[in-house]
Amino acid sequence: MTFFLFAKQLVDMLYQYHTLDYMMVILVVLLLIYQIALVRPNIRKRFMLTDGIVILLSGLLTITFFRSGDGYQIYFKVMSAFLIYFVGRVYYDRIKECYGVLTLAAYLVIYANLLTRLYHFGTAFLKVQDAGGDLYYYDTDMAFAMILAMVFIAMFGRNTIFKLFTIFVVCPYMVFFSDAGIQMVLMIAIYAIMAIYLTELVVNNKKLTGVLLTVIILGLLGIVAVIYMPVLGFENPEMIVGLFNGRFFNNSNMYSRYAEWKMILDACGREGILAHLFGSGMGAGLRIQSLYIKIFYSLGYVGLALSLMMIISIMYYVTRVDDRKTFYLAVIMAVLLLGSGVTVNSMEATQMSWFPLLFSGMVISSVQVDAEKTDEEGQHACDYNRND
Repeated sequence: MTFFLFAKQLVDMLYQYHTLDYMMVILVVLLLIYQIALVRPNIRKRFMLTDGIVILLSGLLTITFFRSGDGYQIYFKVMSAFLIYFVGRVYYDRIKECYGVLTLAAYLVIYANLLTRLYHFGTAFLKVQDAGGDLYYYDTDMAFAMILAMVFIAMFGRNTIFKLFTIFVVCPYMVFFSDAGIQMVLMIAIYAIMAIYLTELVVNNKKLTGVLLTVIILGLLGIVAVIYMPVLGFENPEMIVGLFNGRFFNNSNMYSRYAEWKMILDACGREGILAHLFGSGMGAGLRIQSLYIKIFYSLGYVGLALSLMMIISIMYYVTRVDDRKTFYLAVIMAVLLLGSGVTVNSMEATQMSWFPLLFSGMVISSVQVDAEKTDEEGQHACDYNRND
């Protein structure tokens, strides 16, 4: 597990070498088989609602895949994300022991991309508007990686001047001097969430920080609703794009997305009731730059409902985590995955989906084990009182 967590961020940076990605999937399968054989968990006792939802989504996606007869790359990418969720379920305790390697890999990723940009742009590095992805395919991928690495360093790294310089100077430079609009919004949100975490450490008031966190989440949901208004009946995309003044979203890119989204939804509207319920296909030949529209296209209303149930069930367990650092980490991961999904199909990008689902599985197992320990301690106390 230590090697996997260290290598994952580096392999994402070298995604053009597909063999490395395939090797990571094989490694995940072997890790899962090894840990199950070693621990031999009581599956009936450990089985949770979220597990069932993930299995149902996997089954629904499999049916769509066989119906379509294409899109095998999409299928295996999404299925690998579901698989990594179960890795988090069985490796929950080992993941906590490997935070140091996550931090080390994060530093390597950040500074490898910084050096690459400085090499390419030289003295004009402060005038960059489109970095071309640096060591990634696109700026969006690069910016997501920078934010993810920043989170690992902020949460698990040693408190040093170098850490502060990386978090507050290097990472924002890499993201804001790029063409990754949605990631700029998410980075601001992540900074706000981390500020709330620090506030909680200082004032020790969960109710206050809970209110602040709720305001941020509702604010992000409001932004998402505004962005999707043009495809939900609001016929003035110019007004929506104008709200962001072209800083966070490239105007031409958003107009093309609106046209694509409307075309997909119109095509879905012409389908029959079964397609509405269970999806139209894998969409291998389509460029659907939205997680939510892609879920509807591939899995229909049933898939959307199951996805919503999965999110709600995961967040239910997140709210029951005793360790506040784990709580905030899980919230940040959810914001990154679901926020990126507004303008990118984040579930089909293993770089964006693996870590959030890994930590989702870890959180659920942690809550489950803590509850069992509490029950055992309570039972021992009752037995002791009876004997006394």
